[in-house]
Amino acid sequence: MNLRNIDLNLLVIFDALMTEKSITLAAGKVGITPSAMSHALHRLRRTFNDELLERTGRGMVPTARALDLWSAAGAGLEQLQRAIDRQLEFDPRTTERGFTIRISDYFVQCALPRLCARVRAEAPRSTLIVDYPPGNEPGSDNPGDIQIGVCMEDWGPRYRQQRLLTNRFAVVMRPDHPAAGQEMTLDLYLSLSHLIASSVGARIIDDKLARRGLSRRIAVTIPNLAAAVAILENTDLCALLPEQWIELYVEPGRLVTTAPPIADLGFTVDIIWRAQDDADAGQRWLRQLIIEEFALLFAASDWVAGDRPHRLGRTPAHAAD
Repeated sequence: MNLRNIDLNLLVIFDALMTEKSITLAAGKVGITPSAMSHALHRLRRTFNDELLERTGRGMVPTARALDLWSAAGAGLEQLQRAIDRQLEFDPRTTERGFTIRISDYFVQCALPRLCARVRAEAPRSTLIVDYPPGNEPGSDNPGDIQIGVCMEDWGPRYRQQRLLTNRFAVVMRPDHPAAGQEMTLDLYLSLSHLIASSVGARIIDDKLARRGLSRRIAVTIPNLAAAVAILENTDLCALLPEQWIELYVEPGRLVTTAPPIADLGFTVDIIWRAQDDADAGQRWLRQLIIEEFALLFAASDWVAGDRPHRLGRTPAHAAD
C-alpha cells in the first residue's frame, strides 16, 4: 500500500479510537462529531480492508491487524508529537534533551567552562555533548549540531552562520629566537620554519601566499594548541596564532609577537547551525546562550574591533598588501 494514497489525518483518528475504544469518546478527543468519527472509521476499514474495531458486549474490541497497525502508527505519531513540541515549546528548567556542540580546542579553556556553568544553571536535567568539529565543510556535521567554527567559509543556504568574533593573527616565537629582533619582512617570514595547529585555521596565510606563487616551510603540524607554547619555547619554530589566544593563554615574557608580513589576515569565529534547525526552540535557546556568553567573555576587550595592542609584543612590523 502506497503511503501517498492514505489520508494521514485518519491515523490520528485511528489512534484516538484505539485509545478510547469508543466512537463518542474518540470524537471528543479529536474535536469532531460522533457522526464524523463513525464515517472516518468506515474509511479506515476500507483503507486497510479490516474491521479494525468490532462491537461486542464488552464494547469495541480491536482486531489483531488493528493492534499491529497501532503498534507502528502509535509510535510514529508519538515521535512526531515530540518533534512538534520541541519546535514550539521548550522549558530549559525541565528539559531532558541532549545537545551537541562542536567547538575548536581554541575555546575549550576560555569559553567552555562559562558555557557549561550557564547550561547547568538554566537546564540542570539536560545533557551537553561537546566535541571537536568533524570537518570544515558543509555536510561534515550532523543534524542538530551547533558548531563554533574558526575561519569558516560560507556554508551556503542550507546553513545559518552568525559572526561571534573577529581578531588578528600574529607571528609568535620565543624571545631569544634568531629572528626575534628583526623586522618581519616577507622574505624573513618565508625563510623561517613554521609550526601550525590544524584546528586553528592558520593556513589562511598559505592561500594568500599561493596566489603569489609562494609558500612557507611547515616543519611541524599539531592537532591542537595544547602544546604550542612549549614547542615554540624550545625550538626555532615560529607560528601564526590569533592575538586573542596569546592574550588568554601565554604568560608575559614567554613569547614575543610581531605582525605578519601580509595584511588582512582576519581570524574569525562563527556559530553555525543547519537551516532546518532554525525553528527548534531548544536549539534557539542554546544558540542565544552561546552568543551571550561570547559577548560577555570578550566584552572587556576591543578584540572584536581588532584594535587590541600587542601586550607581549614588539612594535608591529609593516604588513605588505
